[in-house]
Amino acid sequence: MSISHQDRRHLGTAELVTELADERLVQRQSDGNVYRDFPLETVREVRLTVEMAAQANQVVCRVKDEAGSEIVFGSMAFKSPGVFESRIETFQPLLRALHLALLPHADKIRFIEGQSQAFMIAMLLLGVALTGIGAFFFVILLLIQENLAGLFMIAPFAAGLWVMQLFWPRGVKLYDPIAFAKPEGDPE
Repeated sequence: MSISHQDRRHLGTAELVTELADERLVQRQSDGNVYRDFPLETVREVRLTVEMAAQANQVVCRVKDEAGSEIVFGSMAFKSPGVFESRIETFQPLLRALHLALLPHADKIRFIEGQSQAFMIAMLLLGVALTGIGAFFFVILLLIQENLAGLFMIAPFAAGLWVMQLFWPRGVKLYDPIAFAKPEGDPE
């Protein structure tokens, strides 16, 4: 049995078809050429994240093999700038079937929930920069030049602190793949 899902990540990518069949996870371009192909026994990491898709959020699954190559597919597909289309009707069955197919190999796979540490650190540094810029101009304008316009620098300072708090790197959060392998509506 084969399960497939069509997805386009963003403006710079072509539409890809992700297919689970014959103990392999394959991603093909729209013309049928194979883009990535992983035997399931080579999978070493499955990461589920929530990412922005225009004004909405989508679930994104990132599957890495032992060589570090990655297959990425999401619950929404890019249509045009600012417009994403829900593909949950094919995403959910593929995600469930993938987790079910990976259960025999689960001892070799890390099932991770949330963004990567590199992304968290990059966003933290953005928050540090925003906080630093706000603090610098607050000191220059209000405290040194005694200009009340320095009060406007409280907003970027506070926004930077908020971004830092939001993206403070945390430990890896693992999840149970069995929860995703269950049929929909199964209470056990």
